[in-house]
Amino acid sequence: ESKVKMANVSSALQWSVIRKNSSFLLKRNGRLYTKEANNLRSVNSFRYSGLVQEKTVGVEASADGKSVNLVTKTKQANKPNRSHNRVALKKNNPRKAFKTIMKTLKGQGYRKDLQTAALRKASTLIRTQKNAASSSA
Repeated sequence: ESKVKMANVSSALQWSVIRKNSSFLLKRNGRLYTKEANNLRSVNSFRYSGLVQEKTVGVEASADGKSVNLVTKTKQANKPNRSHNRVALKKNNPRKAFKTIMKTLKGQGYRKDLQTAALRKASTLIRTQKNAASSSA
């Protein structure tokens, strides 16, 4: 019984492999975009990549459409179903949701540009959910 150990690979090497060969890539107007999870800007770049960075953050709409989820990466890379931490942020109080995002990201040492991008995306999602609810009511 021999166990195969996987070597830790640097994020720069991972990026060089998937930079131009990813199933998430989209070409629009001569630019490369991506649909990967935890990429806040949808730009195909090392800085915003949700696949290769150690610390990633994502903001997504919940399945029921009543809240926004803040998604952060955990250290359990070998357990994919536990590798992301999801926190539901209620949309009825956007300021409280933004405060929770900032407190979480600052406390865990995320980059400032990711904090700003997360706030922008959360703001956009909350606004669209609010508009959808008011137009259907």
